[in-house]
Amino acid sequence: MKIQFLPDDEGINKFLEEIIKFGGLDIFGKDTLIFGFKKGKNYEINEEGLVATKTGNGQEFNCTIIGDIEIPKNKICKWKIKINSDIKNVLLIGIGPDNPNNEIDFYEKCWSFNCSNSKLVLLSGNYTLYGKNSKKLKKGDIVEVIVDRKEGNLSFAVNDSDYGIACSNIPKEETLYRIVIILDQNIIVEIV
Repeated sequence: MKIQFLPDDEGINKFLEEIIKFGGLDIFGKDTLIFGFKKGKNYEINEEGLVATKTGNGQEFNCTIIGDIEIPKNKICKWKIKINSDIKNVLLIGIGPDNPNNEIDFYEKCWSFNCSNSKLVLLSGNYTLYGKNSKKLKKGDIVEVIVDRKEGNLSFAVNDSDYGIACSNIPKEETLYRIVIILDQNIIVEIV
């Protein structure tokens, strides 16, 4: 994204781009956050940090891709992830704490939407039904995550179809990040 304010007064454009890059400026007046993915093991990200691909260690829950900035506390935030490849097994999208060592079975510490069957995966790995929309997502589908840190609510939408509140016990003060957990190798996801 390139935003320009003319004339460029002593580098103001460069300064504003840096603020936008780190999510500190809500230039569009929306709750949508500007962020990228952190670098980590068992996956690669593109130069802009917006596209991630699982590349290593086969079919295990050993690939947790973390957003590069914390989800702000006491705010409502939303973002979208596009699925850019077919899902064979499990792809989870949601929120959770940081996972610096990319530990296996990290999904047990997160709140996420299972794109392979439209179910929820809550803390401790419990699966639960999510509304009446139980289906496997496919290449091209877009999952929107909506987190209300004021109320502790988490919701999802698929292709702009609102699935409603998934859970209402999200900690308001815990440090949380956007997460994507991939089981299959060569799954590609993109921030849109």
